[in-house]
Amino acid sequence: MTHDDEDLVKREAGLIRVLPTNQVTMMAIGSAIGTGLFLGSTLAISLAGPAVIISYIIGAAIALLMAWALMEMSSAIPTAGSFGVYAERYLSPWAGFTIRWFYWLAQVVAIGGEATAAGIYSQFWFPHVPLWYFVVAFSLALITINASNVKNFGTFEYWFAMIKVAAIVIFIVLGVAVLFWGLGGGTAPGLSNLTVLGGFMPHGLKGVWLAMLVVTFSYYGVEVVAVTSGEAKDPAKAMPRASRSMVLRLTLFYVLGISIVVAVVPWTQAGAHTGIFYSPFVLVFKNAHIPFAASIMNFVVLTAALSSMNTDLYLTTRMLFSLARSGQAPRALGRLSKSAAPVNALAVSTGG
Repeated sequence: MTHDDEDLVKREAGLIRVLPTNQVTMMAIGSAIGTGLFLGSTLAISLAGPAVIISYIIGAAIALLMAWALMEMSSAIPTAGSFGVYAERYLSPWAGFTIRWFYWLAQVVAIGGEATAAGIYSQFWFPHVPLWYFVVAFSLALITINASNVKNFGTFEYWFAMIKVAAIVIFIVLGVAVLFWGLGGGTAPGLSNLTVLGGFMPHGLKGVWLAMLVVTFSYYGVEVVAVTSGEAKDPAKAMPRASRSMVLRLTLFYVLGISIVVAVVPWTQAGAHTGIFYSPFVLVFKNAHIPFAASIMNFVVLTAALSSMNTDLYLTTRMLFSLARSGQAPRALGRLSKSAAPVNALAVSTGG
């Protein structure tokens, strides 16, 4: 680390380095696993057919390259401003300013959508409760978590992410059982759905590349690893381990998960040919004759929305804190509470 790099790290001093490697890894996995996979995969399937598997493999390779680059930089310069600070350091102050502000703006807008989505999912069970009740309740709860010690945030996000990971693992196991043994009296389709209805690549290579537009969105969130470097224990060791583990697990979950979807359910049924009305993952649960499939999936998607909202609050708060410490936002936003949380930056970031 050069003298200039040390100055960048000292500039954001005050944040407590307490996040262990397992929490950093799960935060990144949890941030990436969301509506892009559970719902957006419907559109990707309609564009590429069974060959969407190739699209997800290409997406994994791109995510791996980005994770490696962020791993090296976050190990050398562990700051909350992460890629925004790196742009400032190696490109120009204007690049660092632009990247952090636009990233903050995009995530702040997303937080409002996630809060609303979480409320809508909750109305699935409580249809007569006004939407704003859930929005306010979830917002207050997650703001409280983010305003406390970052260790509390890491613990909550770890378990949020664990629910999604457990759901995907269960889904993969059930999917394999449906494919080769059938469940509930159903016929085991084997791998026949991968080659019927136009073949494995019904829309050719064009479909595979068009699906990349959706697939790339599914891998959003892997950058969270770099942002946590400002509060990770021993970032020089934690960042490489977390990055490798995150990308390998995401690749396994995504490629296996989407492979099972198009193998169990004919791609013409799983794709969004007339609109997106439900997740293709729900269809697999139904084919496995699992009772309350809709409720189970609704709970998983609700958890996904809350997890994304929680992480986005963390990301926007740290970006604004970093901007303030670099003199590119009001200085008051760079102040920390007694629990070492940037509460002023958090308050502004709740604007979404």
